Amino acid sequence: MVNWLIVIGIGVVVVGFASIGRLPFTERKLATTEETRTAAALDSTPKFSRQMAISLVADDIRENCESADKYLPNVAKFDATWMRTTWTDDHHQRGNREWTVTDPLTHAKWRMYEETGEIIEVLGDC
Repeated sequence: MVNWLIVIGIGVVVVGFASIGRLPFTERKLATTEETRTAAALDSTPKFSRQMAISLVADDIRENCESADKYLPNVAKFDATWMRTTWTDDHHQRGNREWTVTDPLTHAKWRMYEETGEIIEVLGDC
C-alpha cells in the first residue's frame, strides 16, 4: 500500500511540474513578452479572410476548371475553413496554413495554401 502511495505521489509531482513547464528537457514556447505575444498572434491568424479565400478558389475554378458552370452558381454557399497546422493525411500532400474550401451542394473540395498560393482540387471533376 505504501508503494502505491509513493507512485501516486511521484505522479502528482511530475504532473504538477509539467503543468507549469518546468520539467527538464521539455520546451514550451510561452508567449511571455509583448514581442512573442504579437508573433504568436500573427502566426495564428490567417493572411486571407474567409471571403477572400473563397473568391481566390472561385477564380481558379473559373480559369482552370472545365466544368466550372457546375460549381460557380454555388459560390455563395461555399464554406472555408482555415488550419495553421494540418494534422491529417488523406492521401494528398498537405502543407501548413491551409484553407479548405468546400461546396456543400456538390461536395467538392479544394485546398488553398497561403504560403505558396497553390490551389489543389481534392474532390470534384475539374
